[in-house]
Amino acid sequence: MPHKKCYHPYVCRFMEFHYGYSVIFGKDATFTWSQLLDIRPIDIKRFAGLLAHNDPDYDIHPPANHRPKYCRFSTLESAKKALSYYMPHRTVPWCNNQGNPTRSGPVNDIIKEVKKFEARGEGCPSHAKRAVRPNEFRKSIQLLRVQPSFECKYKYPMVCLWQHTLIGRLDDAAHFKVEDPGGHPQFDFALQTNVRWSKNGMEERQCPPQVSTCL
Repeated sequence: MPHKKCYHPYVCRFMEFHYGYSVIFGKDATFTWSQLLDIRPIDIKRFAGLLAHNDPDYDIHPPANHRPKYCRFSTLESAKKALSYYMPHRTVPWCNNQGNPTRSGPVNDIIKEVKKFEARGEGCPSHAKRAVRPNEFRKSIQLLRVQPSFECKYKYPMVCLWQHTLIGRLDDAAHFKVEDPGGHPQFDFALQTNVRWSKNGMEERQCPPQVSTCL
């Protein structure tokens, strides 16, 4: 059985639903080919109905105001992609009760339906992160600095300013080490940091320490 860490939670959740939640599958669970070959498009459609409508049988006598308010179509596409990765015949479209059940009409139809509801503003609202506005960033630094503790007054504002400056330079702060930022030898109000080498950097003098933030 194939295994991919980012897809496995989707498959485990689906298999728990498929077996009526009579068994719990952990992160180390494995599934046989016979178990995977037993999956049908209607099973995946009902699972998608549970994710989007919180009701696997949403299309059977639905109420008038029944809308997919519980997840967006991108979530359904992610679940479909994860399940497809585990299918024994994942490259074969579903035909005559054989092939990849994720590549079938009922599964694609519910994803298209949820997408239409989102376009009309009747689906699940977007949870995408938005950018922090300058006034919000300044206010957060101000609130931290009025606190009496060393961590709030100096440490956390320094980290926020340092990361903000690095992001402004299109650097990824996650690639830096704890010992990279340090005091500036000439200006006591500033910090300097070693910058990660770019693909075009051939010598150390091309990536000297740079001023990263002012306290």
